[in-house]
Amino acid sequence: MLKTTLQQVIDMSPEERKEYMQESGGQLIEQMLEEIGSIDPILRDEQIYRLFITLLTERLIENDMMENCAIELISDRRLFWSIGEMDTDSVFTRSFTTLWLAGLLAIDRETSYLEETVRHVVMERSATYLQQERDVRGFVEEKGWAHSIAHGADLAAVIAGHPLAEKRLMPVLLQGVSDSFWKGTVYTDNEDERLVAVIMALVKQEYPEEVLVEWVEQVFDRLEMEKTRKGYSRSFFQARTNTLQFMKTLYFALKMNYQAPALQQVVAHFIQKWFSLT
Repeated sequence: MLKTTLQQVIDMSPEERKEYMQESGGQLIEQMLEEIGSIDPILRDEQIYRLFITLLTERLIENDMMENCAIELISDRRLFWSIGEMDTDSVFTRSFTTLWLAGLLAIDRETSYLEETVRHVVMERSATYLQQERDVRGFVEEKGWAHSIAHGADLAAVIAGHPLAEKRLMPVLLQGVSDSFWKGTVYTDNEDERLVAVIMALVKQEYPEEVLVEWVEQVFDRLEMEKTRKGYSRSFFQARTNTLQFMKTLYFALKMNYQAPALQQVVAHFIQKWFSLT
């Protein structure tokens, strides 16, 4: 029933959609929220998330409804639902919640519709997600994209680029990015580019370049410590691969955008240093 309704709304003209949302929008959003983490990839990706972004783009969700959504999404029922679990379906709820939050905060970046205390809590809780997520699967057979690290990075990048984000949250975001290198896997599904977007958002917001330089140094310090403690362990090689892939992507993103020359130089230095283990 929901799939049929969603498809009908998707297929409507913008004018028809506006009229529908004025009459039944609250009920529809509530139904979409309840199925946000469905294991049916068509319902979750192609209908619920697609329609949500369409509604945001067309500004068909009232401000108070968007604010209520944001409050619900940061709850333990959504963003932190069974956080810490691995290889369970709960990841779909958490991961797609991050995408909804990214969309809502992107609108707030343009219009500042969130009440200040709500914005504060939404950003504060959202900023910790990457650190806490443990289920880092990309594509799951028969269930579609979980992609929690990529989606979490999208949310972190929106926070990093939000002009009203508190500066004290930036180290939390950076810690989330660096922790992502150490989650016991090697990323293969574009996670590096999505994580780099967090750093690029900080650069665009003129976050102190020297702090980012120090962060890069700390990332490689952690690698060095792991090698000293455990040698060439599997966890070391996984983290090394993730770190170097991220840093290469970051270097070219900075270079192509003519940004942060000192950061470029430090990143290039460490890539060269760690390119070979000999």
